[in-house]
Amino acid sequence: MSIDDDIARFDWPRIQTYVGHAEMVPDALRGLTMASDDEEAARLGVWIEHILVSVAGPCEGCAPVATVLVAALPGMTPPGHSVALDLLSRISAAEPTGPAHEQIGAVDIDEIRQAVAGGFQHYVAVLRAGSSSEADLRSCVDLMDILAFHDRSLAIEAIAALKAIQTADRATDLAVLIENTLDDLAYSSNDSA
Repeated sequence: MSIDDDIARFDWPRIQTYVGHAEMVPDALRGLTMASDDEEAARLGVWIEHILVSVAGPCEGCAPVATVLVAALPGMTPPGHSVALDLLSRISAAEPTGPAHEQIGAVDIDEIRQAVAGGFQHYVAVLRAGSSSEADLRSCVDLMDILAFHDRSLAIEAIAALKAIQTADRATDLAVLIENTLDDLAYSSNDSA
């Protein structure tokens, strides 16, 4: 299945974002999947984040964009892949911060997180790959924290993947991030017991 098949699942001109309707989003998603360098990928990632998430929280476009990004992850260029993981992390962490009338479109946080969680096995594979960049690892650690915190059925596998990450020869703050995430997941596990 191509990215165009995943894009075709949604009626983009009817989906609301912070800059209007989402008819321009499919081209940005296609561009991100094929981004040839870090600069191009970063530019597209900033633009996509800008239209999806504001200080008021996520908009209606977050779940469809997350769905398409998750489906496209395995075929993305490395620069696009890194930016997509970061975007998915930011989208899944977004929370409504203002009154309901400030939200753009029908925003369902559970639906957004469920769309992002569709890539859970991909995130685990990135964590387990010895060759993953630190940026990809950080995004996937953040994704484990958010997704497994809110869906306890993911916690055991998330904890195992995090514990298996080799942090030798990596930045100290990555080890701290992993340790903090493991603490968060252990704490939330004790809370739900």
